[in-house]
Amino acid sequence: MTNPGFEEAPHPFRFDFDDFERISQAGVFARAQKRVELLDGEIIEMAPISASHGDLTVELAVLLTNALRTLELKEPLKVSGHVSLRIGEHSAPEPDILLARPPEGRVYYEAADAVLVIEISISTRNNDLKIKTPLYARAGIPELWIVEPENRRVRVCRHPRPDGTWAEETTVTEGSISPLLAPGMDISLSDLF
Repeated sequence: MTNPGFEEAPHPFRFDFDDFERISQAGVFARAQKRVELLDGEIIEMAPISASHGDLTVELAVLLTNALRTLELKEPLKVSGHVSLRIGEHSAPEPDILLARPPEGRVYYEAADAVLVIEISISTRNNDLKIKTPLYARAGIPELWIVEPENRRVRVCRHPRPDGTWAEETTVTEGSISPLLAPGMDISLSDLF
């Protein structure tokens, strides 16, 4: 409730997912030179995807897809790239790779569908670490990999906490990594870097 005679202090307008979708469908982003994401109610321009970023994304998606085919999992999972992941009302990041349950009759994946999110972090490291890492934890995503090809390492974040932190964070620089959902699925770092 406002007090008569006093102006409210200005505050940023937070877009929700429905606003973001309507703006996109109206073609407003078609004029943008870059792709955009909705993060905590703000529309954020994404960096262009470099050749090395795109190549690594495809290579890792193929490795995950091939590894999934060899496993007998209790539920079907899909490997997708650069799809909107709806998180609550005010966020829709586009992870580089998403390992998730199929969205079953919905247009977009939701946080509850995700079992592993992977961000290829080349020019986006600051954004990935400071904005997306806590966002994914608050959303309850079970596992996040931040792949840093320039440093030849993968930051593995597991067991999210509601405050935006992770109970387990490790950095893998050699050998292989396996997702929580399939400990027998080894992804060798030598195949990535």
